[in-house]
Amino acid sequence: MNILKLIVLGFILNSAFATDLVFMSENKDGKVIMLQNKNGELKQLTDNKLWNLYPDISPDGRYVSFVSGENEKSLNLFVLDRNSNQLEKWDVGEGLVLHTRFSRNAKRLYFSAPLGKDGINQIAYIDLEKERLTGHHKLMNNVHLFYPKINIIKDDKTSFFPSPTTDSTFIAYQRNKSEKQREIVLYNVEEKKHLIIDEGMSPSFSKDDRYVAYTKKVDGNWDIYTYDRFTKKIERKTFDLKFDFAPTFDRIGNLIFASNRNGEFSIYKKNFNSPDGRSNPELVSTKKDTSLYSPKISGIKNIDLKLSAPIIGKPRSSFGAIEHLGKVYVVGGHQGKEHTYPPESFTNRVTVYDRSTNEWSLIAPRIYPCHGFQLAAKGKYIYAFGGFAYEETNLPKWKSLDVVERYDIEKNKWEVVAKMPRRRSSNIVLQSGNKAYLIGGWDSTPKFDNDLDGTFHSEIDVFDFSNNSFEVLSVELPKKRRAFSGVVSEDKFYLVGGISEGADHFSLLDNITEFNPKTLEFKEIGKLPYPTFAPAAGVLNNKLYVFGGMFKTGKWSYEYVTQIYQYDFHKSSWENTGRFLNESKGFSQVVKYENKLGILGGHTYMDGADAPVPTFEVFSLK
Repeated sequence: MNILKLIVLGFILNSAFATDLVFMSENKDGKVIMLQNKNGELKQLTDNKLWNLYPDISPDGRYVSFVSGENEKSLNLFVLDRNSNQLEKWDVGEGLVLHTRFSRNAKRLYFSAPLGKDGINQIAYIDLEKERLTGHHKLMNNVHLFYPKINIIKDDKTSFFPSPTTDSTFIAYQRNKSEKQREIVLYNVEEKKHLIIDEGMSPSFSKDDRYVAYTKKVDGNWDIYTYDRFTKKIERKTFDLKFDFAPTFDRIGNLIFASNRNGEFSIYKKNFNSPDGRSNPELVSTKKDTSLYSPKISGIKNIDLKLSAPIIGKPRSSFGAIEHLGKVYVVGGHQGKEHTYPPESFTNRVTVYDRSTNEWSLIAPRIYPCHGFQLAAKGKYIYAFGGFAYEETNLPKWKSLDVVERYDIEKNKWEVVAKMPRRRSSNIVLQSGNKAYLIGGWDSTPKFDNDLDGTFHSEIDVFDFSNNSFEVLSVELPKKRRAFSGVVSEDKFYLVGGISEGADHFSLLDNITEFNPKTLEFKEIGKLPYPTFAPAAGVLNNKLYVFGGMFKTGKWSYEYVTQIYQYDFHKSSWENTGRFLNESKGFSQVVKYENKLGILGGHTYMDGADAPVPTFEVFSLK
């Protein structure tokens, strides 16, 4: 198979994206896969000698998947690496192999193939990353041929069009109940439960995993509908006497779909949140005497996400982390399942990462085993403020600490250098000049038996590195919160998300609060895209990036997410980057160095887990 790199003429382009778009193109000359890049330029990725159908593109734009064969009886899976121009064939058995979809970061490839009883099509996936490392493959005619293990999502009916959530815990797909009846199914992978959403075809998840878009025939006409996973609400999104098919979402709230509104099937986009639901969509790509179909779109391409050496030792979350003098320090943390606090879950272990050697090592442990605290650094010292610790005599058996511990880098030794004005944990620590500001958090120490609420703090305590002393500011935090993140940008502090007072109702916040430590003024700025606690956050190039965290999916249900959002301080606007973390997680910590953000650890529920992860991801802008 030839992979073409030529600009294809004859298309009319009325819109360019900040990301890459792939789609099918079919005319009398054949069926090919097209790519429209962020500049609006078009490239034909396959020749027209074979049937080339149903493409997808990875979030970073590197990989394009599709099916190809001489006819519907000989289709198979292919993945093109656009960086190397290397083609991979994934042998899952020839036949009606259709509808490729990548999971987040292209670790898995989902598809539909005749793998069920009596040869009916079923949803299946292969672990691309694992198979590339350990699977059986060979090189034939400059194509890497893989013979992968196939994982099947079993259904007693024919199934098509898989669309996984970003962490693959849910899969939406089309089930053919009969030749004329098609329904949209939401499959819970962990619980192995099927939920029928509606009648319809060709489902696709939004980048935040909240909505499922699909096409449904009502009164003889096909239009786009959406289903809200949280509210269970179904809404009609397109209104036209022509046919609208194959919807997908871009990262900024547009529905991208195929329609024959102008006579030929062409690619259109429409604002998902448009107040005027009946407004006409915008034409994206069209070509005379050619049908364009099955659009898919990448995330932001100028983001670079790489995995660095994982944190050594038993994984932990809620630790303190900081980068100082070329090294990353990870101090203390929580081990084991979430919301369980036996003595062994509190650790004082300290590991340090040397950026020059890409290696981790153990150094002297902190004096007090605890988690839920943050660090500061000055000169040859690392400072740890308070924390959440075990206390046998309390009920519950925990407390917050009021000690400041200092680590001497030269002597490899910890010592207590000050007492804080109050016990504090689950707060943030932000530096400005020669001072560290302790903001938010709580004193978890029970006021009476079975007290889960603790005492939330509004006071702001300021530590002076020069004399190891504290002062209490005259202003107080306008909204008490804990389990939030804080960043510094242009000498101002930004408080991101968190939980409000009261442990029993678990109220998540979408607030971003700006604090000016010079004028002592607070103000609320743009709300987060969703209420969240335990997000990770950092600033690059005057943009605030929020990584993961948790959002509420029902009255008593919550889940960690993989999404990465960016906030432009100049434009005061949020965007989903369309890029994703290595796993869904919260309680990760961010350190900044060399115009990069290191995203360390966190806690995940992915693949049935309830545990911390040792992951060290490095985020930068190309």
